Amino acid sequence: MEDDLNILGVIPSDRKKLENMGITKIPQIAMMSVNSLGMGNSKGNMLIQRARNIIANDNIADIDIIDDDHITVKVKRIDRAIIKSVLNALDIYSAKWGNAALKTEGNILKISRNSQAFDKIISKAKTLSEIIEIKKIEEREKIGIYLPDEELIEFAKKRGFKGFWKNVFQEIHGNDIMKKVISSSMFSTFRDPIHSLIIGEPGSSKTMAKEIISEQFDDITNIGANTTRSGLVCNLGTGDLGALSHSNNKLVLVDEFDKIPEEDIEYCYELLSNGKCSVHSAKIHQNIESEFIMIAFANPKSKVFRKNAILDIGLSPLLVSRCALIVRVKNISKSDRLNLFEKKFYGAGEIEEKHEYYNQWMRLSRTYNPEIIASEKIVKKYINNMSEIVEKYYSTNLRRDLRMADYIRRIPLSIARSSFSSVNNDIIEEAGNIIEDSINTWNE
Repeated sequence: MEDDLNILGVIPSDRKKLENMGITKIPQIAMMSVNSLGMGNSKGNMLIQRARNIIANDNIADIDIIDDDHITVKVKRIDRAIIKSVLNALDIYSAKWGNAALKTEGNILKISRNSQAFDKIISKAKTLSEIIEIKKIEEREKIGIYLPDEELIEFAKKRGFKGFWKNVFQEIHGNDIMKKVISSSMFSTFRDPIHSLIIGEPGSSKTMAKEIISEQFDDITNIGANTTRSGLVCNLGTGDLGALSHSNNKLVLVDEFDKIPEEDIEYCYELLSNGKCSVHSAKIHQNIESEFIMIAFANPKSKVFRKNAILDIGLSPLLVSRCALIVRVKNISKSDRLNLFEKKFYGAGEIEEKHEYYNQWMRLSRTYNPEIIASEKIVKKYINNMSEIVEKYYSTNLRRDLRMADYIRRIPLSIARSSFSSVNNDIIEEAGNIIEDSINTWNE
Protein backbone atom coordinates (compact mmCIF):
# COMPACT_ATOMS: atom_id res chain seq x y z
CA MET A 1 0.00 0.00 0.00
CA GLU A 2 1.32 3.44 -0.96
CA ASP A 3 2.56 5.42 2.03
CA ASP A 4 1.65 9.02 2.85
CA LEU A 5 4.89 10.60 1.64
CA ASN A 6 4.56 8.88 -1.73
CA ILE A 7 0.98 10.15 -2.01
CA LEU A 8 2.27 13.68 -1.45
CA GLY A 9 4.96 13.20 -4.12
CA VAL A 10 7.92 13.71 -1.77
CA ILE A 11 11.22 13.06 -3.55
CA PRO A 12 13.76 10.67 -1.89
CA SER A 13 16.12 13.37 -0.60
CA ASP A 14 13.28 15.31 1.02
CA ARG A 15 11.76 12.09 2.36
CA LYS A 16 14.91 11.45 4.36
CA LYS A 17 14.75 14.93 5.90
CA LEU A 18 11.12 14.48 6.90
CA GLU A 19 11.68 10.98 8.29
CA ASN A 20 14.60 12.26 10.38
CA MET A 21 12.16 14.79 11.88
CA GLY A 22 9.66 11.98 12.56
CA ILE A 23 7.25 13.30 9.92
CA THR A 24 5.73 10.46 7.89
CA LYS A 25 1.96 11.15 7.87
CA ILE A 26 -0.25 13.56 5.93
CA PRO A 27 -1.95 15.00 9.08
CA GLN A 28 1.47 15.91 10.52
CA ILE A 29 2.34 17.95 7.43
CA ALA A 30 -1.11 19.55 7.34
CA MET A 31 -0.52 20.89 10.86
CA MET A 32 2.82 22.50 10.08
CA SER A 33 3.85 25.93 8.86
CA VAL A 34 6.32 26.58 6.06
CA ASN A 35 8.96 27.68 8.56
CA SER A 36 8.61 24.61 10.82
CA LEU A 37 8.71 22.29 7.80
CA GLY A 38 12.04 23.82 6.78
CA MET A 39 11.89 22.98 3.07
CA GLY A 40 11.69 26.45 1.56
CA ASN A 41 8.64 28.55 0.75
CA SER A 42 7.72 27.05 -2.61
CA LYS A 43 8.19 23.39 -1.73
CA GLY A 44 6.87 23.77 1.80
CA ASN A 45 3.70 25.56 0.68
CA MET A 46 3.09 22.94 -2.00
CA LEU A 47 3.38 20.00 0.44
CA ILE A 48 1.27 21.65 3.16
CA GLN A 49 -1.41 22.69 0.68
CA ARG A 50 -1.51 19.23 -0.89
CA ALA A 51 -1.79 17.56 2.54
CA ARG A 52 -4.63 19.87 3.60
CA ASN A 53 -6.48 19.37 0.30
CA ILE A 54 -6.31 15.59 0.72
CA ILE A 55 -7.61 15.76 4.32
CA ALA A 56 -10.40 18.19 3.41
CA ASN A 57 -11.47 16.07 0.43
CA ASP A 58 -11.52 12.90 2.56
CA ASN A 59 -13.36 14.38 5.53
CA ILE A 60 -15.86 17.03 4.41
CA ALA A 61 -19.22 15.26 4.31
CA ASP A 62 -21.46 18.26 3.67
CA ILE A 63 -21.49 22.07 3.48
CA ASP A 64 -24.61 24.08 4.27
CA ILE A 65 -24.71 27.80 3.51
CA ILE A 66 -27.38 28.94 5.96
CA ASP A 67 -27.31 32.63 4.95
CA ASP A 68 -24.76 35.27 3.96
CA ASP A 69 -23.32 35.27 7.48
CA HIS A 70 -23.31 31.59 8.49
CA ILE A 71 -21.92 28.31 7.13
CA THR A 72 -21.90 24.84 8.67
CA VAL A 73 -19.49 22.14 7.59
CA LYS A 74 -20.14 18.53 8.54
CA VAL A 75 -16.97 16.43 8.78
CA LYS A 76 -16.44 12.71 9.38
CA ARG A 77 -14.56 13.40 12.59
CA ILE A 78 -12.96 16.31 14.45
CA ASP A 79 -9.25 16.85 15.05
CA ARG A 80 -6.85 19.75 14.64
CA ALA A 81 -5.54 18.63 11.25
CA ILE A 82 -9.08 18.35 9.85
CA ILE A 83 -10.16 21.72 11.24
CA LYS A 84 -7.07 23.39 9.80
CA SER A 85 -7.58 21.69 6.44
CA VAL A 86 -11.28 22.65 6.20
CA LEU A 87 -10.57 26.28 7.08
CA ASN A 88 -7.75 26.30 4.55
CA ALA A 89 -10.09 24.88 1.88
CA LEU A 90 -12.52 27.76 2.58
CA ASP A 91 -9.73 30.37 2.40
CA ILE A 92 -10.19 31.33 6.04
CA TYR A 93 -7.22 33.21 7.49
CA SER A 94 -5.14 31.11 9.84
CA ALA A 95 -4.28 33.99 12.20
CA LYS A 96 -7.02 33.46 14.79
CA TRP A 97 -9.53 33.07 11.93
CA GLY A 98 -9.40 36.83 11.28
CA ASN A 99 -12.16 36.83 8.65
CA ALA A 100 -14.48 34.33 10.37
CA ALA A 101 -15.58 33.08 13.79
CA LEU A 102 -15.46 29.36 14.46
CA LYS A 103 -17.37 27.05 16.84
CA THR A 104 -17.45 23.25 16.88
CA GLU A 105 -20.40 21.07 17.96
CA GLY A 106 -19.81 17.35 17.64
CA ASN A 107 -18.62 16.80 14.08
CA ILE A 108 -20.05 20.15 12.86
CA LEU A 109 -17.94 23.27 12.25
CA LYS A 110 -20.04 26.42 12.62
CA ILE A 111 -18.44 29.33 10.77
CA SER A 112 -19.85 32.86 10.92
CA ARG A 113 -18.98 36.28 9.54
CA ASN A 114 -16.24 38.22 11.28
CA SER A 115 -15.45 40.75 8.53
CA GLN A 116 -16.38 41.86 5.03
CA ALA A 117 -13.94 39.27 3.68
CA PHE A 118 -16.53 36.61 4.59
CA ASP A 119 -18.09 37.14 1.14
CA LYS A 120 -15.08 35.39 -0.37
CA ILE A 121 -15.59 32.46 2.04
CA ILE A 122 -19.25 32.18 0.99
CA SER A 123 -18.18 32.01 -2.65
CA LYS A 124 -15.60 29.31 -1.88
CA ALA A 125 -18.16 27.35 0.14
CA LYS A 126 -20.61 27.36 -2.78
CA THR A 127 -17.92 25.98 -5.09
CA LEU A 128 -16.92 23.25 -2.61
CA SER A 129 -20.58 22.39 -2.00
CA GLU A 130 -21.10 21.82 -5.73
CA ILE A 131 -17.99 19.62 -5.89
CA ILE A 132 -19.21 17.58 -2.90
CA GLU A 133 -22.65 17.07 -4.48
CA ILE A 134 -21.05 15.80 -7.71
CA LYS A 135 -18.83 13.50 -5.66
CA LYS A 136 -21.86 12.15 -3.78
CA ILE A 137 -23.67 11.39 -7.04
CA GLU A 138 -20.61 9.57 -8.40
CA GLU A 139 -20.23 7.54 -5.18
CA ARG A 140 -23.93 6.60 -5.20
CA GLU A 141 -23.78 5.52 -8.83
CA LYS A 142 -20.76 3.34 -8.08
CA ILE A 143 -22.87 1.31 -5.67
CA GLY A 144 -25.84 1.24 -8.03
CA ILE A 145 -28.09 3.94 -6.52
CA TYR A 146 -29.80 6.16 -9.08
CA LEU A 147 -33.12 6.99 -7.45
CA PRO A 148 -33.14 10.07 -5.15
CA ASP A 149 -32.20 9.36 -1.51
CA GLU A 150 -35.33 11.11 -0.19
CA GLU A 151 -37.58 8.99 -2.39
CA LEU A 152 -35.90 5.73 -1.33
CA ILE A 153 -35.91 6.65 2.36
CA GLU A 154 -39.62 7.56 2.24
CA PHE A 155 -40.32 4.25 0.45
CA ALA A 156 -38.35 2.36 3.13
CA LYS A 157 -39.91 4.13 6.12
CA LYS A 158 -43.44 3.37 4.87
CA ARG A 159 -42.67 -0.36 4.72
CA GLY A 160 -39.97 -0.89 7.33
CA PHE A 161 -38.25 -4.17 8.10
CA LYS A 162 -41.56 -6.05 8.26
CA GLY A 163 -42.71 -4.68 4.92
CA PHE A 164 -39.45 -5.77 3.32
CA TRP A 165 -39.50 -9.43 4.38
CA LYS A 166 -43.25 -9.77 3.84
CA ASN A 167 -43.23 -8.28 0.33
CA VAL A 168 -39.96 -9.79 -0.91
CA PHE A 169 -40.90 -13.31 0.19
CA GLN A 170 -44.68 -12.99 -0.21
CA GLU A 171 -44.75 -16.11 -2.43
CA ILE A 172 -43.56 -18.21 0.52
CA HIS A 173 -46.35 -19.07 2.93
CA GLY A 174 -45.20 -19.51 6.52
CA ASN A 175 -41.55 -19.81 7.62
CA ASP A 176 -41.60 -16.14 8.68
CA ILE A 177 -38.51 -16.55 10.84
CA MET A 178 -36.52 -17.66 7.77
CA LYS A 179 -37.66 -14.50 5.95
CA LYS A 180 -36.61 -12.32 8.89
CA VAL A 181 -33.23 -14.05 9.18
CA ILE A 182 -32.47 -13.62 5.47
CA SER A 183 -33.62 -9.98 5.53
CA SER A 184 -31.37 -9.28 8.53
CA SER A 185 -28.45 -10.55 6.48
CA MET A 186 -29.42 -8.48 3.45
CA PHE A 187 -29.45 -5.24 5.46
CA SER A 188 -26.10 -5.92 7.12
CA THR A 189 -22.90 -4.40 5.75
CA PHE A 190 -19.89 -5.98 4.08
CA ARG A 191 -17.66 -4.68 6.86
CA ASP A 192 -19.92 -6.10 9.62
CA PRO A 193 -21.81 -8.94 7.93
CA ILE A 194 -24.59 -11.09 9.32
CA HIS A 195 -23.92 -14.46 7.73
CA SER A 196 -26.95 -16.74 7.96
CA LEU A 197 -27.46 -20.48 7.53
CA ILE A 198 -30.76 -21.97 6.35
CA ILE A 199 -31.11 -25.73 6.79
CA GLY A 200 -34.08 -27.64 5.42
CA GLU A 201 -35.14 -30.89 3.84
CA PRO A 202 -35.47 -31.15 0.05
CA GLY A 203 -38.81 -29.67 -0.92
CA SER A 204 -38.77 -27.01 1.78
CA SER A 205 -38.99 -23.31 0.89
CA LYS A 206 -35.25 -22.64 1.22
CA THR A 207 -34.64 -23.12 -2.52
CA MET A 208 -37.53 -20.80 -3.31
CA ALA A 209 -36.05 -18.11 -1.05
CA LYS A 210 -32.71 -18.43 -2.83
CA GLU A 211 -34.38 -18.07 -6.23
CA ILE A 212 -36.34 -14.98 -5.15
CA ILE A 213 -33.16 -13.21 -4.02
CA SER A 214 -31.32 -14.20 -7.22
CA GLU A 215 -34.13 -12.95 -9.45
CA GLN A 216 -34.95 -9.68 -7.69
CA PHE A 217 -31.59 -8.34 -6.48
CA ASP A 218 -28.28 -7.43 -8.14
CA ASP A 219 -24.64 -7.92 -7.13
CA ILE A 220 -25.28 -11.53 -6.18
CA THR A 221 -22.77 -14.37 -6.30
CA ASN A 222 -24.63 -17.64 -6.80
CA ILE A 223 -22.63 -20.66 -5.72
CA GLY A 224 -24.02 -24.01 -6.81
CA ALA A 225 -23.39 -27.45 -5.40
CA ASN A 226 -20.53 -28.24 -7.81
CA THR A 227 -18.63 -25.11 -6.79
CA THR A 228 -19.25 -25.83 -3.10
CA ARG A 229 -17.75 -29.30 -3.43
CA SER A 230 -14.66 -28.10 -5.32
CA GLY A 231 -13.81 -25.36 -2.78
CA LEU A 232 -15.33 -22.04 -1.75
CA VAL A 233 -12.05 -20.28 -0.97
CA CYS A 234 -9.63 -22.27 -3.12
CA ASN A 235 -9.29 -25.53 -5.00
CA LEU A 236 -6.11 -27.11 -3.67
CA GLY A 237 -6.09 -29.55 -6.57
CA THR A 238 -5.95 -26.91 -9.32
CA GLY A 239 -4.64 -23.94 -7.34
CA ASP A 240 -7.61 -21.82 -8.48
CA LEU A 241 -9.20 -19.37 -6.06
CA GLY A 242 -12.81 -20.15 -5.19
CA ALA A 243 -15.96 -18.07 -5.56
CA LEU A 244 -15.77 -16.45 -2.09
CA SER A 245 -12.36 -15.04 -2.96
CA HIS A 246 -13.94 -13.14 -5.87
CA SER A 247 -17.05 -11.96 -4.04
CA ASN A 248 -15.86 -8.72 -2.44
CA ASN A 249 -18.85 -6.42 -1.71
CA LYS A 250 -21.32 -9.06 -2.91
CA LEU A 251 -24.26 -10.88 -1.38
CA VAL A 252 -23.29 -14.54 -1.66
CA LEU A 253 -25.85 -17.35 -1.91
CA VAL A 254 -24.27 -20.75 -1.26
CA ASP A 255 -26.04 -23.99 -2.11
CA GLU A 256 -25.27 -27.23 -0.22
CA PHE A 257 -23.02 -25.49 2.28
CA ASP A 258 -22.69 -28.80 4.10
CA LYS A 259 -20.65 -30.22 1.19
CA ILE A 260 -17.54 -28.05 1.67
CA PRO A 261 -14.35 -30.15 1.34
CA GLU A 262 -12.44 -30.56 4.62
CA GLU A 263 -9.30 -28.80 3.35
CA ASP A 264 -11.36 -25.72 2.44
CA ILE A 265 -13.13 -25.32 5.78
CA GLU A 266 -10.08 -23.88 7.57
CA TYR A 267 -9.87 -21.05 5.04
CA CYS A 268 -13.61 -20.40 5.38
CA TYR A 269 -13.23 -19.84 9.13
CA GLU A 270 -11.03 -16.77 8.69
CA LEU A 271 -12.69 -15.37 5.57
CA LEU A 272 -16.12 -15.51 7.19
CA SER A 273 -14.81 -13.99 10.42
CA ASN A 274 -12.85 -11.01 9.14
CA GLY A 275 -12.83 -10.99 5.33
CA LYS A 276 -9.19 -12.06 5.17
CA CYS A 277 -7.22 -15.29 4.99
CA SER A 278 -3.88 -16.63 3.77
CA VAL A 279 -3.76 -19.64 1.48
CA HIS A 280 -0.51 -21.59 1.27
CA SER A 281 -0.30 -24.86 -0.64
CA ALA A 282 1.86 -26.50 -3.29
CA LYS A 283 0.09 -24.55 -6.05
CA ILE A 284 -0.98 -21.31 -4.40
CA HIS A 285 0.47 -18.78 -1.96
CA GLN A 286 -1.81 -15.81 -1.60
CA ASN A 287 -3.30 -13.39 0.91
CA ILE A 288 -7.01 -13.02 0.18
CA GLU A 289 -9.22 -10.07 1.12
CA SER A 290 -12.92 -10.40 0.34
CA GLU A 291 -15.71 -8.82 2.39
CA PHE A 292 -19.14 -10.25 1.61
CA ILE A 293 -22.46 -11.22 3.19
CA MET A 294 -23.22 -14.93 2.97
CA ILE A 295 -26.61 -16.62 3.05
CA ALA A 296 -25.92 -20.37 3.00
CA PHE A 297 -28.37 -23.20 2.38
CA ALA A 298 -27.86 -26.79 3.49
CA ASN A 299 -29.64 -30.12 3.87
CA PRO A 300 -29.92 -32.00 7.17
CA LYS A 301 -27.22 -34.61 7.71
CA SER A 302 -29.78 -37.46 7.68
CA LYS A 303 -31.62 -36.03 4.62
CA VAL A 304 -34.70 -35.67 6.84
CA PHE A 305 -34.73 -34.28 10.36
CA ARG A 306 -34.83 -36.73 13.22
CA LYS A 307 -36.52 -36.07 16.55
CA ASN A 308 -33.49 -34.16 17.85
CA ALA A 309 -33.03 -31.84 14.87
CA ILE A 310 -29.84 -30.23 16.21
CA LEU A 311 -28.00 -33.53 15.64
CA ASP A 312 -28.75 -33.18 11.92
CA ILE A 313 -26.71 -29.99 11.51
CA GLY A 314 -24.05 -31.52 9.28
CA LEU A 315 -21.36 -28.86 9.67
CA SER A 316 -18.61 -28.45 12.22
CA PRO A 317 -19.65 -26.35 15.25
CA LEU A 318 -16.79 -23.94 14.54
CA LEU A 319 -18.12 -23.28 11.03
CA VAL A 320 -21.67 -22.93 12.35
CA SER A 321 -20.43 -20.34 14.86
CA ARG A 322 -19.38 -18.10 11.96
CA CYS A 323 -23.06 -17.69 11.09
CA ALA A 324 -24.92 -15.13 13.19
CA LEU A 325 -28.29 -16.78 12.58
CA ILE A 326 -29.11 -20.44 11.89
CA VAL A 327 -32.67 -21.48 11.15
CA ARG A 328 -34.42 -24.76 10.48
CA VAL A 329 -36.95 -24.50 7.63
CA LYS A 330 -40.22 -26.40 7.65
CA ASN A 331 -41.48 -28.34 4.64
CA ILE A 332 -44.18 -26.87 2.42
CA SER A 333 -47.63 -28.27 3.19
CA LYS A 334 -50.26 -28.96 0.53
CA SER A 335 -52.13 -25.72 1.35
CA ASP A 336 -48.89 -23.73 1.20
CA ARG A 337 -48.07 -25.31 -2.15
CA LEU A 338 -51.48 -24.39 -3.57
CA ASN A 339 -51.08 -20.86 -2.21
CA LEU A 340 -47.69 -20.58 -3.94
CA PHE A 341 -49.06 -21.88 -7.27
CA GLU A 342 -51.85 -19.30 -7.16
CA LYS A 343 -49.47 -16.41 -6.47
CA LYS A 344 -47.12 -17.57 -9.22
CA PHE A 345 -50.01 -17.86 -11.67
CA TYR A 346 -51.29 -14.33 -11.11
CA GLY A 347 -47.82 -12.87 -10.73
CA ALA A 348 -48.95 -10.47 -8.02
CA GLY A 349 -46.52 -8.78 -5.72
CA GLU A 350 -44.98 -5.36 -5.11
CA ILE A 351 -41.42 -6.72 -5.29
CA GLU A 352 -41.91 -7.47 -9.00
CA GLU A 353 -43.57 -4.13 -9.74
CA LYS A 354 -41.02 -2.06 -7.81
CA HIS A 355 -37.93 -4.21 -8.22
CA GLU A 356 -35.52 -1.25 -8.49
CA TYR A 357 -36.90 0.38 -5.35
CA TYR A 358 -36.24 -2.74 -3.26
CA ASN A 359 -32.84 -3.27 -4.84
CA GLN A 360 -31.68 0.31 -4.23
CA TRP A 361 -33.35 0.45 -0.81
CA MET A 362 -31.06 -2.36 0.30
CA ARG A 363 -27.98 -0.71 -1.26
CA LEU A 364 -28.64 2.74 0.23
CA SER A 365 -29.32 1.28 3.68
CA ARG A 366 -25.74 0.02 3.87
CA THR A 367 -24.48 3.61 3.80
CA TYR A 368 -26.58 4.51 6.87
CA ASN A 369 -25.16 4.34 10.41
CA PRO A 370 -27.94 4.01 13.00
CA GLU A 371 -27.61 5.60 16.43
CA ILE A 372 -28.29 3.39 19.46
CA ILE A 373 -30.88 5.11 21.70
CA ALA A 374 -32.41 2.07 23.44
CA SER A 375 -32.65 2.30 27.22
CA GLU A 376 -29.93 0.79 29.36
CA LYS A 377 -32.50 -1.45 31.05
CA ILE A 378 -33.70 -2.96 27.74
CA VAL A 379 -30.14 -3.43 26.46
CA LYS A 380 -29.08 -5.21 29.67
CA LYS A 381 -32.05 -7.55 29.46
CA TYR A 382 -31.22 -8.29 25.81
CA ILE A 383 -27.56 -8.97 26.61
CA ASN A 384 -28.45 -11.25 29.54
CA ASN A 385 -30.82 -13.28 27.34
CA MET A 386 -28.12 -13.67 24.69
CA SER A 387 -25.60 -14.73 27.32
CA GLU A 388 -27.98 -17.49 28.44
CA ILE A 389 -28.26 -18.71 24.85
CA VAL A 390 -24.46 -18.94 24.58
CA GLU A 391 -24.31 -20.86 27.84
CA LYS A 392 -27.00 -23.30 26.69
CA TYR A 393 -25.81 -23.96 23.14
CA TYR A 394 -22.02 -23.55 23.35
CA SER A 395 -21.34 -27.30 23.38
CA THR A 396 -23.97 -28.30 20.82
CA ASN A 397 -24.02 -28.58 17.03
CA LEU A 398 -25.88 -25.25 17.09
CA ARG A 399 -22.82 -23.60 18.56
CA ARG A 400 -23.29 -20.13 20.00
CA ASP A 401 -20.09 -18.70 21.43
CA LEU A 402 -18.35 -15.37 22.13
CA ARG A 403 -18.84 -14.33 18.50
CA MET A 404 -22.38 -13.58 19.60
CA ALA A 405 -20.93 -10.39 21.11
CA ASP A 406 -20.60 -9.07 17.54
CA TYR A 407 -23.85 -10.57 16.27
CA ILE A 408 -26.06 -9.10 19.00
CA ARG A 409 -24.91 -5.63 17.93
CA ARG A 410 -25.06 -6.21 14.17
CA ILE A 411 -28.61 -7.61 14.10
CA PRO A 412 -30.41 -4.59 15.67
CA LEU A 413 -28.27 -2.25 13.55
CA SER A 414 -29.39 -4.15 10.46
CA ILE A 415 -33.07 -3.89 11.40
CA ALA A 416 -32.72 -0.15 12.10
CA ARG A 417 -30.83 0.32 8.84
CA SER A 418 -33.77 -1.13 6.89
CA SER A 419 -35.98 1.80 7.93
CA PHE A 420 -33.24 4.43 8.31
CA SER A 421 -34.09 4.77 11.99
CA SER A 422 -32.30 4.62 15.33
CA VAL A 423 -31.88 1.46 17.39
CA ASN A 424 -34.68 1.96 19.90
CA ASN A 425 -36.29 -0.35 22.48
CA ASP A 426 -38.63 -1.91 19.91
CA ILE A 427 -35.76 -2.80 17.58
CA ILE A 428 -33.76 -4.36 20.41
CA GLU A 429 -36.82 -6.46 21.24
CA GLU A 430 -37.24 -7.43 17.57
CA ALA A 431 -33.58 -8.46 17.34
CA GLY A 432 -33.92 -10.59 20.46
CA ASN A 433 -37.03 -12.26 19.08
CA ILE A 434 -35.33 -13.09 15.77
CA ILE A 435 -32.37 -14.71 17.54
CA GLU A 436 -34.56 -16.64 19.98
CA ASP A 437 -37.11 -17.68 17.33
CA SER A 438 -34.39 -18.92 14.98
CA ILE A 439 -33.02 -21.10 17.78
CA ASN A 440 -36.48 -22.29 18.72
CA THR A 441 -36.95 -23.75 15.23
CA TRP A 442 -34.49 -26.45 16.33
CA ASN A 443 -36.57 -27.35 19.38
CA GLU A 444 -39.98 -27.70 17.69
